[in-house]
Amino acid sequence: MKSPKISEGKCKELKNRLDEYIRTCGKRIHYSEVRYVMLRVVCDMEQQPFTTKQLAEAAEREHISRSTVYNVIQFFVKARILQVVNRDTTREHAMYEVLVGKSSHIELKCIRCGRHQRLAIKPIMNVIKEHKFYNFEMHRFSLYIYGECRSCRSNKRLE
Repeated sequence: MKSPKISEGKCKELKNRLDEYIRTCGKRIHYSEVRYVMLRVVCDMEQQPFTTKQLAEAAEREHISRSTVYNVIQFFVKARILQVVNRDTTREHAMYEVLVGKSSHIELKCIRCGRHQRLAIKPIMNVIKEHKFYNFEMHRFSLYIYGECRSCRSNKRLE
């Protein structure tokens, strides 16, 4: 299931976040046009979340090397432009999604075909939002529920 591209307004928000991160890092990090080109590539990604491989394929059209993609991804994670969706895999298979706003969500993910569907289950979301954490201020949350979609379950029965 594909999510729509990132909107123009959210891309501007991400660019501002990138500018601010570079400013706060001072002289340790300098301006790089490649980062802004990669930000445009990330905003144009049709699939959210995406893998490093998918981003590298999209970046090839902009003549950006695979090693640069890996470096920029790590930079974007530090700058809070991207977040890692599934930490339980290797860096090569990790999936990333754009981190815009304070959108908390619950998502179903099929472990066989990779399909995903966002849900808005208000009672669960409210319990998580209202929970008080000791020495921790929550900004947003993501809850992933892993299993098999109907299509994969029915295909499994046919095998």
